[in-house]
Amino acid sequence: MNCADLVENDWLSLMYELRHKWVPAYFNLVFSAGMSSSQRSESSHSFFKKYVCSNNSLMDFVIRFNKALRHQRHNELVAEHTDLNERPKVKSNWPMELQMVNVYTKNKWLEFQNEISLSHGYYVQQASIGIEFVVYNIINFQGSSSAKHRLLTHDIQRDDISCSCMKFQFEGIPCRHMLAFFRINQVFHLPDQYILKRWTKDAKIGVYYTMAEQNVVDDPEKCLMSRHTRLSCKASALIDVASFSDEGTNFLTEQFDFIDSKMKEMNINRTLRSGIQSRRSLDGAIGIIDPSEIRTKGRGKRLKSSKEKSTSRDRQCRGCGRRGVSHDKRNCPNLKDGSTVKNDNTDENSDEEDFGSIHGSTNMWTTGMSFDD
Repeated sequence: MNCADLVENDWLSLMYELRHKWVPAYFNLVFSAGMSSSQRSESSHSFFKKYVCSNNSLMDFVIRFNKALRHQRHNELVAEHTDLNERPKVKSNWPMELQMVNVYTKNKWLEFQNEISLSHGYYVQQASIGIEFVVYNIINFQGSSSAKHRLLTHDIQRDDISCSCMKFQFEGIPCRHMLAFFRINQVFHLPDQYILKRWTKDAKIGVYYTMAEQNVVDDPEKCLMSRHTRLSCKASALIDVASFSDEGTNFLTEQFDFIDSKMKEMNINRTLRSGIQSRRSLDGAIGIIDPSEIRTKGRGKRLKSSKEKSTSRDRQCRGCGRRGVSHDKRNCPNLKDGSTVKNDNTDENSDEEDFGSIHGSTNMWTTGMSFDD
């Protein structure tokens, strides 16, 4: 703005005052699953535009909208089936890579594997050391001296690291600079604080999707939503009464903490534990490994049958009538020498007809007759 003399421009001045709302550098500290501020709405619009439009009636809109949701849920089930039954291919024997291939979903694992492969191009250099923090420079092997280095800060007390690229804070997976630090310091397994549950295969375990449990659909008193509604009404009434005074608020808070501890002792999460056990049993089974990637150039050669191979090995030359593997009319030695060995089965009458046809054509040219005549 200073170089172009646009400091007094009203619109640019307004946008500069709102830069913390639209400049991506201001959002690095906020977890956004790798999406920009408008990407969520734009992706939703592009998805539903395949099914609905402004000319649809209300009934058509409802039908098409439900169809879009069914298609989305189908793709989600296909992705879950892939995560449960297929095992992505690992590129190294690093224990961290073998660990996370069983934890991440396939799509997120491919992103993590890409960061692992890129981390081998960096080395770590200690910049400064303090009582609580140690700062490292993460430098690329191929980078020039003027290239920007990433700073990695290690909190000694909390045993936590953070990188200046903010990829982990923004997308939720460790960046290549953090993985380079782990590799050099011989950290063979990724710590739990760097694994987000939303990217793992167990992200949906413990989440209820149906309104009723199994074998109790006909009993509304035992339905999940019925129990949840009854407890919500009682809890909401207690919160309304206790919120009028500080004493009531403090008392209800203490009772909630006491109830929370009791519920944990009652082993209320039986469904969660059974789901984890079933998932571990599936992880222990041998899965389908991805095939090796082969780059094909053009159309591949056609596979020949055994009969076709036998006939192609012993071909008959049309010039001399002999048979051979690499013998044909183009490279026949008899034709090159000017002598042609005729086949024994050749009919003499056919030779006479050929000779007559040659003389006939010659007479046509010598007598001056035209083709039209």
